[in-house]
Amino acid sequence: MKTNPILRVGILGLVFVGALVVSNPGFAQTNEELIELIQQQAKMIESLQNRLDRLEQASAQTAEKAARAERQAISASEQVTQVEKQVARVEENTGTSDVEFSWGPGPKFKSKDGNFSAHIRGRMAIDYGSVKDSDAVGSQDRSATELRNVRFGIAGTAFRDFKYKLSIDFVNNDVTLTDAYVEYQGWKALNIRIGQSKEGVSLEEETSGRFVSMMERASFTDAFGYQRRLGIRLLAGGDNWIANAGLYGGSTLTADVDKEGHAITARVAFFPKIGNAGRLHIGGSFMSRGFDKDLNLLTKRYRQRPFAHVSDLRYVDTGLLPGLKGDQIVGVELAGIFGSFYAEAEWAWLKADIADEFTGFYNGKSSFDMQGGYFGIGWFVTGETRGYKKGAFARTKVINSVFDGGFGAVALVARIDYIDLVDKAADVLGGEQLIYVFGVNWHLNSHTIMKFNYAHAEVNGSFGGAFKAGLVDENGENSIDSFTARMQFDW
Repeated sequence: MKTNPILRVGILGLVFVGALVVSNPGFAQTNEELIELIQQQAKMIESLQNRLDRLEQASAQTAEKAARAERQAISASEQVTQVEKQVARVEENTGTSDVEFSWGPGPKFKSKDGNFSAHIRGRMAIDYGSVKDSDAVGSQDRSATELRNVRFGIAGTAFRDFKYKLSIDFVNNDVTLTDAYVEYQGWKALNIRIGQSKEGVSLEEETSGRFVSMMERASFTDAFGYQRRLGIRLLAGGDNWIANAGLYGGSTLTADVDKEGHAITARVAFFPKIGNAGRLHIGGSFMSRGFDKDLNLLTKRYRQRPFAHVSDLRYVDTGLLPGLKGDQIVGVELAGIFGSFYAEAEWAWLKADIADEFTGFYNGKSSFDMQGGYFGIGWFVTGETRGYKKGAFARTKVINSVFDGGFGAVALVARIDYIDLVDKAADVLGGEQLIYVFGVNWHLNSHTIMKFNYAHAEVNGSFGGAFKAGLVDENGENSIDSFTARMQFDW
């Protein structure tokens, strides 16, 4: 270790002082004092040297630590750079960087260029119902719960110009294919849909079951057998009108037959705006059906429940009608949205054609007629406006969601529903049914609704299947009361 210059000066000073003491006798009296002073200075110099050594050692250690930290920082930076390069290579290879994800609600995927998208969809409805008819007949006093629908599916776009939808319903331990179609939408005013979908008739039928005003659709839609079918459908429209036409075969539920039935449908609707929050809807539809032909499938049946679905009893029922070739249905639609108030009405007429060899069952008639319709109103007490989109009612936007601390949306609803399955001239005596329905719909948010319905049904002239089953009295009459409740949500 090198000697510090200060230390060297101190030592030389001590030697010089010592020489003076030894060589000069005059200093003999103070020798002891000088020696003591020199020893004290030596100790001070030694202490200073020790402190200096420690400082130099600490400085060397600090420099080494700084150098080591710098080397570690450089190494970490190099590692981060390598990881970033690896992530970039993975994204480039997998394409994940080109996909946008959102939840609104339910998972949605979309390519950044807009060519592809997918929305995982689903819905669930849980019902409770209590049904009781008049004590005079006493054929039913029932209460039950049921899963009305549990549906999952996927919908979206492919190659920008194609829209697709696939959905499956799981109810009563059965798996039912509902929608399964592809739709070309590359033209401005005309789309082409191929696959299984709704037939494209009736405002009530075209409105999704998630958005209908009551728990059950109007009686005529079920009684006349509206359903989904396989076929092709043309859809045109503008800002305030739509028109569609379709040609269909059977449905995925059709049994094996010698000759499958068909349906030709058409519908038009105009829906100009009224003010800032109003809408007028005027529409009409037509459907012509040819029934399946098979040696073991010669019958058709028209019937309907008294509203509540938890019961399978039908108090208006034509029974099995032999020899029907097909039928035609004409319907008219009128609806209006006026701020928080809305009204809707439909009427439909059905004419069924009888094969020549079976006219004897119908008093020689070659056809018979039926009809049905409804008038309904609703009022959002909380100020919302019922949703509407392209010729059908749609999702209502809730102003104050329960899940955000609000009260949700409350709608008071009422409907008069009528179905007439009687043509006395042709000896078709399915009966008439008039239903008064009152309800409250509580929208917790835009995707979650609780519905409460009370219905009173009056049946008369029912001498067909219901009379044979003992569901009406000797005059073909009965009255039925039902209370139903539903919790439903979708995404």
